[in-house]
Amino acid sequence: MIITRQSTDRELAGRGVVFALLAQLLGEDTGKLADGETLGALRHVLETLGEDESLVALDRYSDDQLPDAETLAGRWVRWFDHGRVSPYEGSNVPATAGGITPRLADVAGFYKAFGMSVSGDRPDHVVAELEFMSLVTLAQADAIARGDVDGTEICVGIARAFVRDHIGCWLDGWVARVGEVEALRPWWPVAATAALFVRSEARLRNVVPLHGSTMLTADNDVLDDDDVVFSCGDECQVP
Repeated sequence: MIITRQSTDRELAGRGVVFALLAQLLGEDTGKLADGETLGALRHVLETLGEDESLVALDRYSDDQLPDAETLAGRWVRWFDHGRVSPYEGSNVPATAGGITPRLADVAGFYKAFGMSVSGDRPDHVVAELEFMSLVTLAQADAIARGDVDGTEICVGIARAFVRDHIGCWLDGWVARVGEVEALRPWWPVAATAALFVRSEARLRNVVPLHGSTMLTADNDVLDDDDVVFSCGDECQVP
């Protein structure tokens, strides 16, 4: 069943909060993984929503998996920021003749419709897409609370299309790649929770995500640190 008034504005607001918390936990501020408050808030909202499947994944998280703060931040940069397990939609779906440009333009178009844009990064980052799902879900909750039928229908259509064409079609593959890397064990329960919650969102909105057929392996075509050469033209090479 598509989310309508039968899903209350309060329930939708809770789902919007879940998307926002997942974005925080997978973002550059790795302190969110260690502070306990963000994870606790996420667990509480998932329990309130009855998202038992997502909770099973989140319950695999353990503080014992966490290294010190500096090491944790370094791992985020090494594996996510440097693209070893790229957290971008365009890096986790099959390539097309047009490359990733049309896909990025489509994602950016969704954001623009809500007055949102991504600064300093690509629009298809997992954090940006989770934040957008939070925004559109909260907007739908607000429209329902105000009795805005047209606004509700607009939010429903946009959310369904974004789950079908974007966030729902690549998150499972990315999470599988995260799970292949021991250094990323602290993030894996949160990433798996995100993927399961997006699946739940797809069922709730009655859409089938357009999954690609290509599964990339972790560290796909990325050189080890010792093999990387930074070039500044013919004049110098710094290994």
